[in-house]
Amino acid sequence: MAKSISRQGISKRIHRALEFIGRDDPEDAIFNISPAVDATAAERYPDKKVGERIKQYIFDEQQLIYYFSMQGKYLLPDGVRVVLVDDQNVDQPIGGRGGELSDFIYYCIRNPQTHEAEIDYVFIDFGRNFGIGRERFEGDGGDLPPGKFIISKATIIALILSVICAPENRRIKLEGDISLFGRVKLSRANLVGNKAYLMEKLQELFQK
Repeated sequence: MAKSISRQGISKRIHRALEFIGRDDPEDAIFNISPAVDATAAERYPDKKVGERIKQYIFDEQQLIYYFSMQGKYLLPDGVRVVLVDDQNVDQPIGGRGGELSDFIYYCIRNPQTHEAEIDYVFIDFGRNFGIGRERFEGDGGDLPPGKFIISKATIIALILSVICAPENRRIKLEGDISLFGRVKLSRANLVGNKAYLMEKLQELFQK
């Protein structure tokens, strides 16, 4: 079984990740939330290897990640596998490593920042509020170059929120509020281990 990060350590990583995303610094937000994702995945799937458990965790949470990233326009059915492809090279997996959403986040975000201390900018498009993969919104960041895949601010926030709401982290302590794009406030304490509360607030956000 993998050694897990302490509850205090997870709380600290969440706090820092939210602080950096609030400063529009997505890279440092990812650097801080990634160890908390790893620890949560290890708690959920202690018998799986590192890559397997992290990708499985992302698969578990992809409904939330995709829903938030796409402005609440799509709620994925349970168990569906999201495949991301470059619309000009539909037969080419992302980086030659596999094309599912979980592969994308694991290979292009988690691994490079862990092993090379930087994000894989060959594939990543940062700077948009919403969108994911090749799905984008008009007026939010302009055209998407071929071969680039979007990781939006919403995608990163969703990853952070997934850690807060994970039942494995129900004993962590958080204080204060989280503001989602200046439109909806969420109580950090109420979010802990409570995905139903989160989805209710996201519906409120996208109905405004």
